[in-house]
This record gives sequence, structure tokens and C-alpha cells, in this order.
Amino acid sequence: MARQTSTVSGVWKKDSVKDVAESVGIANLPDEVAGALAGDVEYRLWEIIEESMKFMRHARRTRLKVEDVDQALKVRNLEPLWGFASSSQMPFKKTVTATGTVYHVEDEEVDLSKVIKTEIPSVPRDISFTAHWLAIEGVQPLIKENPTPQELARYAPKPASTALIPSASSAAGQPPSAVTPLVKHVLSRELQLYFTRLVDALGAGTQGATESSSEVREAALGSVRHDPGLHQLVPYLIAWGGEQIANNLHDLPALQRALDLFHAMLENPTLFVEPYLHQLTPPILTCLLTSALPPVPSDTYPSPPTIRTLAASLLHLLLERHAYAYPSLLPRVTKTLLRGLAGENRGLGARWGAARGLSGIVVGVGAEPATGGTGGGNKAVREWIGGGLKPLGEMIEREDETYEGERQDVVREIFNVLKESVLSLPSSADSSAPRPPLSDLTDRYGSLFASTIEAQWEQGGRDVHHAVAGIQQQLEQEDAEAEAEGEDEGDAEGDEDEEDEEDGGAMEE
Repeated sequence: MARQTSTVSGVWKKDSVKDVAESVGIANLPDEVAGALAGDVEYRLWEIIEESMKFMRHARRTRLKVEDVDQALKVRNLEPLWGFASSSQMPFKKTVTATGTVYHVEDEEVDLSKVIKTEIPSVPRDISFTAHWLAIEGVQPLIKENPTPQELARYAPKPASTALIPSASSAAGQPPSAVTPLVKHVLSRELQLYFTRLVDALGAGTQGATESSSEVREAALGSVRHDPGLHQLVPYLIAWGGEQIANNLHDLPALQRALDLFHAMLENPTLFVEPYLHQLTPPILTCLLTSALPPVPSDTYPSPPTIRTLAASLLHLLLERHAYAYPSLLPRVTKTLLRGLAGENRGLGARWGAARGLSGIVVGVGAEPATGGTGGGNKAVREWIGGGLKPLGEMIEREDETYEGERQDVVREIFNVLKESVLSLPSSADSSAPRPPLSDLTDRYGSLFASTIEAQWEQGGRDVHHAVAGIQQQLEQEDAEAEAEGEDEGDAEGDEDEEDEEDGGAMEE
């Protein structure tokens, strides 16, 4: 059975295609070709109509206009309509030819005499590059490449409006003082909403933490840790975290959330926290050195040692990144930790936190290379703790324990700091030297540290003993040299006085 040809029926008929083909000189166009062209023409027309309706809907109209069709044709890179109320508004002219009537746009007549008399524009210069000084030591030279002083004055920012406030000096005939109002830091609506959502997420589960609130907090901290567009929120986040620490010393989960926020901010490489170190360091030191953390059972999380360990790691990260740019930061933090370690009535928890903070300073940031027989570590920690173990042990013995074994934990942490800060070189300590009796160690270091050094003699106690002895000898030698210098200066002054007396006697004679 022979296959029948399918007939294509649509709005655009193939007879219309044949008429157009005959008008351009194509005669006897096959029916198959005319039908295919008719279908393609109809498809193109539907495309233009749909595109035109989009412009109509965007213009909030229900009636299609010629302008919509013009815009649709421009989008499709087609020629606009001619002869209608299009944007071109070009008049058409009717001309009768041998093939029929033709409508066309009248060509513009050009006067050749005017074109010949018109001056030809000059040939543009070739592209070239030249170098000049934009500014020399902050001052722009007066050359043609730089703006003139008049142009700079025209585009200079206007000074802030000042308010004249009369004072006591104005009553005496002096002019009133001008006060410039403070410029407010304006946050966008999106950042304000983000800050509100972030604070709510970090504060979620205050009355009772749940699994969902923990997931929300982790997502919020992950956003702070990786989001590159939070630089304007840095002062607000630091202020919120500091307020949480100052007002919630009795709430360990709140302290942990604030410290986690600070840690996430320091891990974000796009946040610039250096201008706010003076606001970021005190809350961290508060968590380390405060004695107001409530005692909780050993199986509770978070516990005070957990909070102090988290604050210590955060302090070490902050010093590691910014101590070299700010030379006074490390000495001030070290002095604060030493006062927290050896101050009166500090509490065992505060002393343990101070020792944990010092452990990162003497090993990481600020650690000095091991030289001679004194080893590496921080010099201030090495000289202070090494010479004051006995009074420090007596103060620790007077503190009350909140749980059994807390005093030993503090002594063990201080011993680790001491071992890391005054650790001698392997060649400086004689491994064959006998261990001193416990009574001698007690006279020098006190009962607490003497028992610890004796118990860990092979695990660093020998090095600590030799290093402390070397430090004490060095201090005694420096004191002796200072006394000798003082005596020499006194003798020199006495000799000068005797010479003056002799000169005076000679002049009298």
C-alpha cells in the first residue's frame, strides 16, 4: 500500500507562499516546498506574537500594540515594522511599477556641493601611552594629566554640619564652641535581619538545649566562619559576645556560645578584627581568670575546665595572629596571666585557667629559642615562676577546693608550664646526677611542688630543678655585679673628691 503524503493545514496557506515567491521572480514553486515554508512562517509568527505579549504584560496592559511588536522584533534582531505607528515614524511613498504597486521609503537627497565644501575632520592621533606622577609623597604635581585645584575643590566632600552650643566661655564674650555630631554606622536592612537571626540562633535553647537548637547554632556558626560579607557586623558581634560573657558568668552554655562565636570570627579570613582587639581580649581573659564559674558535676557539659580550655585556645589563636603586629600585646597579656596565677585569693579555678593560658604562650607565641642552660620559653614566665614556686605553693594550699583533686590539677598544670618554659637543653642537665632528698626540695619549692618534682623526676623534674637552680645563680650573679658596680661608682666619687681637695690646697699655697 502506497504511503499517502500528509497535508499541513494552518493559518498561513501555501498559496500565499506561492504568491510571494512569484512576486520575487520564483515561478512554479512545488507544493511540498510551499507547505514547508508556510509551516515555518507560521511558527515564526507565533514566536513574535508570544514575545509581543510578554512586553504587553510587563507594561500592565491587556491590549496588544504595535510598539510591543516592534520591541519583540528588536529582541529577535529583526527589522521593525514599516508603515505603522512604529518608533521610526518613517513615511512611505507609493510607486507603480511594471510588476505592480510598491510602497517604499523615500531616499534622502544629498547636496553634493555642500558635502564637498564641508571641512574634513582631522585624522585622530595614534594610541600611545605615557607615564606621569599621580602624587609625590601625598602631593599631586600641577601637570596637565592631574586635576587642577579648582576641579578638586569642586568635587571635594562637604564638611559635616556643626552645631554651635553656647557654653560658659561664650558668656564671657568668647565665641561659642563648635561641636561636630557623631556619624552613625548605618547597617542595611539585610544585615540587621541577619544579625537578629544570628543572635536568636546562638541564644536558642537557653532554657533547655535540644537537638534542633544545636543544629541551628552549628549552622549559624558555620555562616559566621565562611560568609565573606559580614565585615560591617564585626563590632556588633564582638559587643554582643562581650555582653553575654559579662552578664552570664553563672551560665556555662552561654559562655561557650560566646566563645564559639569569637572562634568562628577569627577563623573567617575575610573579617578584619585587628581594630577590635581591645574589645575582644578582655572577655577571653575574663573566662580564663574569673573565679565566678559555678561548680558542676563531673559528668556535666560544659564544665568550668572546658570553658577555660576553650578560652585559652582562643587566646593562643589571637596572639599567634596579631602578637607580632602589636608588640605590646603579648607582654600585657603575660603580665595579666601572671597576676591571675600568683595573686591573693584568686581561687584554684582562676589559677588553673591562668596556667593553661601561659602554657600556650611559653610554647607557641612569644617562645624564645633555647640558649645556654635556661632553655626556651617566655623570659618573664621563666624568671617569675622559677623563683617563686614556694610562696605560690603556700597560696595554693590556702585555697578551698570545689572538687577532690582540684589542687593537684592546678599544681600539675603549673608544673607543665614551668617545664615548658625553663626546659634545659639535653646537654646542660647531667642525667647521672643524684636526686636531692625530699627535704631539700621542700625547702626550695614547698611541699606541693617538691612532691611533684620528685614524682616526675625522670619526666622533666630533673630539668626543672637544674633550670631553676641556674636561674637563681644567674640572678645572684647579676645582683652581685650590680653591687660591685655601685661600690666602684662610690670609690670613683671618693677619688674625685680627694683630687678636688688637693687642687684646692695647691691653689691656696
